Amino acid sequence: MKKTRAKLRPGGRLAPVPDLILARRVLTLANLLKRAAAIRYRRLLDLRPGEWGIIAQLGERAPRNLVDLAASMGLDKAQISRGVSNLVKQGLVTRKTNPHNNREILLALTAQGAAAYAVILKASAAANEILLAGLAPKERKQLGALLGTFTQRAQTLLAEEQALGPNGDDEGAGV
Repeated sequence: MKKTRAKLRPGGRLAPVPDLILARRVLTLANLLKRAAAIRYRRLLDLRPGEWGIIAQLGERAPRNLVDLAASMGLDKAQISRGVSNLVKQGLVTRKTNPHNNREILLALTAQGAAAYAVILKASAAANEILLAGLAPKERKQLGALLGTFTQRAQTLLAEEQALGPNGDDEGAGV
């Protein structure tokens, strides 16, 4: 694997880094929030990282299939399949055949899963208030709108990257 180095400018100085590299800052924020959530939901519900997100998504809307669930989380179905299996074993999630399509499996929360969802809602509301403390209602609304815009743009960016394929050669576009 080839190592990359920072490019030096004439005179041996490093090239300046832009003040705001949005993706890097958002990823740092997301990683910090994810780590805190992992600790919180391990403590409160003995859930592994990612499992609480599955419960939260199913609590918002169920039944749903694995592909829809993964898409709502911004993940690939392979990334959440193991978590779903663990939650089924723990009695928090059910798998049932779709009565309208025998080839499709639908996921939903059990009564125990619904109780876990209530704990997740309460804990996430408390964390949310800490994050938004000091922001006026107008600022909270603006932040929500900006996050929606960035999410849509990130989805477009992902689709473009997927179309290019891993080597950037339109391999993923089926050309």
